[in-house]
Amino acid sequence: MKQNTLPWMVVCLGWLLAFPVLALDINETLPNVRILAVYPGNIVVLSRGLEDDVSVGTHAKLRASEGYAARALCVKSGLLTSHWRIYRVVEGQLISKDLTYSLIGMDASEAPRNVENWQRIDHEKTVPAFDESYLQAPEKAPAEMVKSDLPESLEGEDKIVKQSATSQIIERNFDVKKLKNDFENISGSVQISPWNQLQGGDTRGQSLGYGISLGNQGKKYVSRAIFSRSQFSIKDGETGVKSRYETTDARAFFIVRNFSGTTEAFSDVTFRQARYGRVATPQKQYLISPVGLNWRLPNGSDLVTKNTISYAPTYDTRTHELIEEDGDITTKDKMTIRHSFHWQLNVDFTKQFGIGFNLDWRPAQDLTTWALDASDNMALASAQAICNLSESFSMEYNYQWLDDAQLHRINQMKRVVKTSSLSLRYQF
Repeated sequence: MKQNTLPWMVVCLGWLLAFPVLALDINETLPNVRILAVYPGNIVVLSRGLEDDVSVGTHAKLRASEGYAARALCVKSGLLTSHWRIYRVVEGQLISKDLTYSLIGMDASEAPRNVENWQRIDHEKTVPAFDESYLQAPEKAPAEMVKSDLPESLEGEDKIVKQSATSQIIERNFDVKKLKNDFENISGSVQISPWNQLQGGDTRGQSLGYGISLGNQGKKYVSRAIFSRSQFSIKDGETGVKSRYETTDARAFFIVRNFSGTTEAFSDVTFRQARYGRVATPQKQYLISPVGLNWRLPNGSDLVTKNTISYAPTYDTRTHELIEEDGDITTKDKMTIRHSFHWQLNVDFTKQFGIGFNLDWRPAQDLTTWALDASDNMALASAQAICNLSESFSMEYNYQWLDDAQLHRINQMKRVVKTSSLSLRYQF
């Protein structure tokens, strides 16, 4: 009796040992596959197991009738079911318990390298067990097995998408619904500067300034329009002549956050006007940056709330007034292309006190020789100290240093102008 039993035991043992090496052949298809459960880590349980030659290490594609859904690696296999880790998503909306799939075997060499790490793990202990007895009574399945219908986000994973890069950018960054939601709440501020001090060479003056701003601070879209004006009573240190100096500044910008990874996209338009006595220099100036990119730099400290650097090609057009020898006033137009670089750093020491630094450097591009004219840099540096007196009121000290070569080249004025101001701001 023992002699007859031994060969059968050897055959059964050999059959069981051979089970794990069974796998889907390349392009072999298993139809009518369902997703039975979804676990953390993008683990899904499929309705195919060892009976269908599905074993650990099998790579396959999930294809629904509507299209190619995902790629996955089998990490655990039972008699009737198998656990799969989805590592690439082609169409996220096609991954659902409501759909039926075809499971198509694929060459293991097509899997990315990071999947190899998963093959070295004993998933019998790391992935949740699935009780196949629930297949006979699915209404008794635990709630955690049916509450989720889609895998988790695969952000940071390798992905295959059918959309072109351009269509992805448009879909991600130009959402009408998000735009509408972000612009539902508009905020603004009004400021008055009772003390302003200006210095340009030997010329000094003091003034009164004021300004207003309106815009939104949305999750995806940010915009702001800013207007400010100052009136200085100045005195020339050499001649002793007193005159009036007026400045008007306006700016409008629009930002698209999370444009791609760590970048933001923006558009910016700036208007400047300054009148020195009888002469407006510039009479009008527009700095137009249609599209620019803003990179978020590492903060290095919890106190740093913003640390960014940006670049944008900028169209600079301006008109200056000139006093001729006969006393008549004429105008001169100047146009150039600039490379605008901007660095901004904000540090909040407490909720009540913070400081900020801004640096703009705009070297001109010579359109005749196509050389970079660093001497015509139009640089602007500023430092701010802000004290929040309440949720609506704040006090701000601002120091600004402007280097504009055109002031000297066209009107023989001092190219460096320094301004200090103390402002009170009300936010609404």
